[in-house]
Amino acid sequence: MRNLGFLKAIILVAGLATLSGCATIKIGPNYDEPLKQQVIESKPNATGKVLLINIQGVISDQQSEGFFGASPSLLDRVMMQLKLAEKDKSIKTVLLKINSPGGGVTTSDILYHELMAFKKRTGKKIYVQMMDVTASGGYYISMAADHIQAHPTTVTGSVGVITVLPEIVDLTKKIGVEVKTYKTGPMKDTGSPFRKFTPADDAEMQSIVDQMAQRFYHIVQTSRHLSPQAMKDVETARVYVGKEALKAGLVDSLGYLSDAVNQACQLGGDKVCDLVSYRFETNVNATSYSPTMQAQSKPIEMNLMKTGLLDSALSLKPGSYYLYLP
Repeated sequence: MRNLGFLKAIILVAGLATLSGCATIKIGPNYDEPLKQQVIESKPNATGKVLLINIQGVISDQQSEGFFGASPSLLDRVMMQLKLAEKDKSIKTVLLKINSPGGGVTTSDILYHELMAFKKRTGKKIYVQMMDVTASGGYYISMAADHIQAHPTTVTGSVGVITVLPEIVDLTKKIGVEVKTYKTGPMKDTGSPFRKFTPADDAEMQSIVDQMAQRFYHIVQTSRHLSPQAMKDVETARVYVGKEALKAGLVDSLGYLSDAVNQACQLGGDKVCDLVSYRFETNVNATSYSPTMQAQSKPIEMNLMKTGLLDSALSLKPGSYYLYLP
């Protein structure tokens, strides 16, 4: 109830500020503060550390717009933590706890590339623990791991590409809107929603999707060394649950996060490790299931016109995605 009252007070102040001609106030978390290391699980006689990094939600390089302003993108948050981990020689393994249906093609590829480069520079290991869903782009970035573990109920796979392009020609005719297009080449407006797709358009877009998919297939084959039959099954973009994924060779083991911490420690060459995370504000009650990268309650810009409160959480912008759409 106290938090609800506080939120109402914030909204009231914001409303008064808007009426007075000022729509920016200072409140909420500050992501410019230095990250702090917190020991989540301290083990007697620990000789190393395992760093826990959460990868939660759609993989994107776009900032998240919220009521209190913008927060760093998922890509940015992961890179911040890798940057710190690179300087800490006692961190032997990074444990990625992934719960993601995937996301943008390029962002997924960038994150995979950065994880591989991090391993090459540091010699540190990467261990992936899949949670509810680690599919499509989520599976793509898992290919950087030295070991992949899924829960018995994890949904994974969905190896492929989906491109979303609206076509609203009939709609514009119904509402009496005409859109004129001036272009320099016959393929310049391929994918435009304001004209009917031609066979040439379809062939061009399918070629692009196929090229993106081929890169995904190559990454999977290089990492997992699947048999031709298993790879053929994977290329249908189907999803796998727990034991199916293990049998198909998509993951290395089944287990829980508690198992993953111990195994990640051994993967890095130690027998006993502390589990640590990076946070903007420490949380004395934190567990391995707590969110990381928590921010302090310090000021940032709050623009009432950029809250995104009216946006659909499930909406997709036109584009190509390594994304699982259940």
